[in-house]
Amino acid sequence: MKRVLALFLVLICMLSVVACDKATGSGEPVRDGDVSDISEIDKNVSSETEQTQQANVESISGTISHIDEDKICDLTEEEVKIIADIIGNGTWNTEGTADCANDCKLIIDERTYYYHSECGTFNDEKNNQNLPVTAEEKENINAILAQYITLGLE
Repeated sequence: MKRVLALFLVLICMLSVVACDKATGSGEPVRDGDVSDISEIDKNVSSETEQTQQANVESISGTISHIDEDKICDLTEEEVKIIADIIGNGTWNTEGTADCANDCKLIIDERTYYYHSECGTFNDEKNNQNLPVTAEEKENINAILAQYITLGLE
């Protein structure tokens, strides 16, 4: 009986060590199952992550309104992408907003920007920064916005 009890205690100790090892992830190689299954799972997870990121990029929404008007217009996904790329890739001046007479209010992906179409400057009042765009970017942005609103102040 003492031998059975001793063997039972040894078995419990062994199981607790194995359980503790699995909980902490010892990095031991996989013994059961095929290792190629793991790489296939990694590929599937990676593919799903890329698809999710693409869906997030494609689902960016945007609206435009003139400062002096209540009319709000929805931008197309392509137009939003063009403007969002300019905003995302530009070099923001973090010394405050520019002293421009903003004539447009853009909401891109739930972030509000004010834009002055004459000088081509975005103002981010929430983060107290401004982004002057290049002449070519200004031309592209103004062409998009002019489809929806009258640019300039009245």
